[in-house]
Amino acid sequence: MRGVDWEQNEEGLMRKKIRRIPLYIGAILLIVFAKPHSAGILIGLLLIFLGEMIRIWAAGHLQKNEVLTVTGPYAYVKNPLYIGSIFITAGFCILADNIYLLAAAFFMFCFHYIPYKKRVEGDRLKKIFGSQYEDYDEKVPEYLPRWTPFSKERFPWRFKSFIENSEEGILLMIIGGIILILSRPFWGAVF
Repeated sequence: MRGVDWEQNEEGLMRKKIRRIPLYIGAILLIVFAKPHSAGILIGLLLIFLGEMIRIWAAGHLQKNEVLTVTGPYAYVKNPLYIGSIFITAGFCILADNIYLLAAAFFMFCFHYIPYKKRVEGDRLKKIFGSQYEDYDEKVPEYLPRWTPFSKERFPWRFKSFIENSEEGILLMIIGGIILILSRPFWGAVF
């Protein structure tokens, strides 16, 4: 039985890696064709900063598969990590002055990623948390936040959760991406 579980896990990891290929291609294209300019830099960096602040806030509250997270941004919206990612993606595309990749990213996010994640995560959370998740799912919107918190429960932001959710790696990739895009106009002098 363990062999079957291992094979299924390996297959799942391979599918996850394959699904990331378009992200890597998009990131490379964004950097290679980047043409940053003053207004785009200001707006892009602002959106990237806002998106990462949302992600940091969410990651510090998220306790995957331990408890149903209903504190922090999860008290207002079901998918704060995705909202942060949307802001970050938009920020990078504006920073690089690439409207085409922005349109492609939003198209893929809305018509591929959201439906896939909704099905997979919704089923997993229902299986783990049952009626508690069903109540949360019914009362908390996916992307447009509620005006009032879903729960009065309080749980502090935890650095441990931030690390367990690998947000420090995202933060480092964001910093690296910003440096690459802002330095792109100078590559001709070096290469």
